[in-house]
Amino acid sequence: MSGLGTTILETILALLSAACFLYVLFKLAQDKGAGHAILGFLFPFYPFFWGWKNAGRLEMLDIMGFWTVITFFSMVFPALMSGVSITSISMR
Repeated sequence: MSGLGTTILETILALLSAACFLYVLFKLAQDKGAGHAILGFLFPFYPFFWGWKNAGRLEMLDIMGFWTVITFFSMVFPALMSGVSITSISMR
């Protein structure tokens, strides 16, 4: 994949992750108040774990699952793309 294609894919993943984050942050503010939303904005792992803890009750299992997959792929994808390319493997 070209450098531009990689950048576009990473940008799309970041935007999708941000949308999930804002959705869960909004649910957090509705459920616990503005103070927790501010705390969640400052520490993004808080809405992620809070969202999983309350996903069943707030009927957002699909959003949390999607956010988890996006987060995992966002971490793994750059490592996969920086690996050894097939054309650089030499045959001995």
